[in-house]
Amino acid sequence: MLASANAQVTKGKLSDGSEALVLMAEFAALRTVLLNVLSKEANGERLTAEQMQMLIDRADADKLKKAAERLRQGSTLAAG
Repeated sequence: MLASANAQVTKGKLSDGSEALVLMAEFAALRTVLLNVLSKEANGERLTAEQMQMLIDRADADKLKKAAERLRQGSTLAAG
């Protein structure tokens, strides 16, 4: 999946990778929030609205960095 995202063709032109980066960033943020929420729920804890907003803010702050790392890993695996 990562390899195909890196080499995605859009309207007959090779993508510069920015679309893949944005998509991976959103998936990374969603994954971070989801795992944190599910972990709390599994332990019988409830999140307040403030805690949820903090999770979202943290996920948004880290998402581009995590996405770039994952795309680089995918490129390395595809090339090797």
